[in-house]
Amino acid sequence: MNRQHYSTFYHANLKRIYRYVFFRTGRNRDVAEDLVSDIFMKAFEHFESYDPEISESAWIYRIAHNRVLNYWRDTKATANIDDDAISAVLGGDDYRGKYADKLDIERLLAKLSPEERQLVTLKYLAGYQYSTMGEVLGRSADAVKVATHRAMQKLKALCLPSKE
Repeated sequence: MNRQHYSTFYHANLKRIYRYVFFRTGRNRDVAEDLVSDIFMKAFEHFESYDPEISESAWIYRIAHNRVLNYWRDTKATANIDDDAISAVLGGDDYRGKYADKLDIERLLAKLSPEERQLVTLKYLAGYQYSTMGEVLGRSADAVKVATHRAMQKLKALCLPSKE
């Protein structure tokens, strides 16, 4: 194995994977650090089988995604992403100021389908490009972009005050 190539790979992906895991574990720093360590150990163990023709982001994301799913399955818990994360997704403090009482991320994300939650998380919390998301999800980048846009429109509509 080329340790220099792995080192470059590690440093190129660490922050993004950590951010993804951190938000998917309810901003629990200790759990996120443990899981990220596990993720990159698994990547290191299987780096020889890594195909550079495949997107590095897609490959490490699959490992991270599976590890987070295993964590939640093992703990029999649900993802807990707080309103700091959703306000970042929805446009920063502007949304927080206007709709602070509406920004319960768990409640909002629970109203989205599992696919919509995944799209919002990948794009806005983990920072993935549509092309990488498409590779991971087995869809075209354009299809992912449209689906993500629709999920965000639905999420934003949930934050708007009702007209009663």
